[in-house]
Amino acid sequence: MALEQIPDKKERFKHFTELTTTVIIALATLSSAWCTYQATKWGGIQIFRLNEVSALGRRSSEKTVHAGQMRMIDGILFVEYLKANSRNQKFLADFFYRRFRPEAKRATDAWLATRPVENPQAPSHPFMMEEYRLEPEQEAKQLNKESVQKHEEARQANQNSDNYIMLTVLFASVMFFGGISTQFDTRRYRITLIVISGILLCAALGMLCTNPIAFE
Repeated sequence: MALEQIPDKKERFKHFTELTTTVIIALATLSSAWCTYQATKWGGIQIFRLNEVSALGRRSSEKTVHAGQMRMIDGILFVEYLKANSRNQKFLADFFYRRFRPEAKRATDAWLATRPVENPQAPSHPFMMEEYRLEPEQEAKQLNKESVQKHEEARQANQNSDNYIMLTVLFASVMFFGGISTQFDTRRYRITLIVISGILLCAALGMLCTNPIAFE
């Protein structure tokens, strides 16, 4: 009777370990597929964000060039305005003043109010005044901020993709240890390999739960 129970115990042990191994490998396989999918998604998000960075950079450059052109025109008109005033050519000075852009006109009025001829503390020119704010410059600054933010999002997307790839490697290790455990008949070896694969699976699943999910 005792001899008949030994094969039964071995068979039950083998069945239990094979079932456990199958569950572990199945979970690792599904998780690895999910990680591969998420790594691909995050890689795509990174590419889209980098494209947005390039587009924002081009728009910012355009705005900066436009602002530079406006500053140059304002500077030329202001110099001619000063020349006309220094020669007491009021008609010509008024002519240039009327052609100031609104920002330059406000800045010039504020600058003249500081009495620059008499006041040594006055700004050197009106373009240093707070009133002189060019809209293209402000837009360029905002675009630069958005570009920095998008670049950071691209960097984070790349990191997320790398994390999912690393998890794919961990799940592959789980499948490796789980798979070779079935090749051993020795109880100790088989249990050891199943425990190793189980620990790796739990660690990988724990890390997987902390990773962000891409929905785009």
